[in-house]
Amino acid sequence: MNGFRKNKGIIIELTSLLDIILIMLFWLMLNISNSASEIEKKAQEKIDKANAKVSQVQEDADKKVQQAQDDAKKQIDKINEQNKEMRQDNENMHNALDGFSSGKMVTVEMKFSDNRDVIYVSQNNSTPQTVAVDDKLAENLTKALNSFGLDKDSIILAAFMYDGNTVLYRDVNTVQNVLVNIKGNYRNIYFTQINTTK
Repeated sequence: MNGFRKNKGIIIELTSLLDIILIMLFWLMLNISNSASEIEKKAQEKIDKANAKVSQVQEDADKKVQQAQDDAKKQIDKINEQNKEMRQDNENMHNALDGFSSGKMVTVEMKFSDNRDVIYVSQNNSTPQTVAVDDKLAENLTKALNSFGLDKDSIILAAFMYDGNTVLYRDVNTVQNVLVNIKGNYRNIYFTQINTTK
């Protein structure tokens, strides 16, 4: 009993313990708050990176779509231009054939005469102009065509005629090459080749 009485007068001071608990609780709350802020910051950074990546992908996709549209437009414009040229060529060919039907045709006939090949150029069965097969063949053929009132915009249907048994093969090749070069001076000239060999 005496021992009980002695312990009864002891007072345990809890203030310091409560202070420590409160400090620890406050420190814990601060740590939790800081951790939450850090987590939120990192999450926001990830969201920003993801948004930037999505924006970049969207921008690249838009560029590719725009490029595809531009390429398609160029192709369509090119096809339209080709169609326009084909329509113009068809019209020119039709006009040339109309001219042929009405007798408007240039004849380039090569004959062997006086031991050499000579070219006779005529239009609509007019009096032919004589052109020698020499170094000035291209120039003289162009002059002969121009003498008929033909220019670079004229629609010309022309026939190169020769007898393969009488003219020289070398001269035929020369005339063919010259005619190919002359075609570059006229936009709408159409040549046909006729070998009258029987």
